[in-house]
Amino acid sequence: AFLKSSEGCFQLKSYTTMGSHRGVDIVRQSTGVADHHAALEFSVSDNSFILQDFNSPHGTFVNSCQVQNTAVMVRPGDILHFGTAGEAFELMVDETAQVGVWLPRKG
Repeated sequence: AFLKSSEGCFQLKSYTTMGSHRGVDIVRQSTGVADHHAALEFSVSDNSFILQDFNSPHGTFVNSCQVQNTAVMVRPGDILHFGTAGEAFELMVDETAQVGVWLPRKG
């Protein structure tokens, strides 16, 4: 799975952190992005992704809905923003993982 933005694709680990600090997995220097802003975690038991906002001052947005200091389930195709002026990221899942997506076989 990965996050796709206008600047490229960022491969996700089972637990991926985002923020403006050099110690996080995905570093963003956009306006309103906190040092340790948020994390995306893959939940094996639910076969889904959980987005956790770390009480960032400017929040995290999922499909234009603000998420602050809470965890929410996100699905492939959801659009994520971190901070007030950050770029858009789309949660993408490669075909082999098929997380939360059922693809019928042809033939």
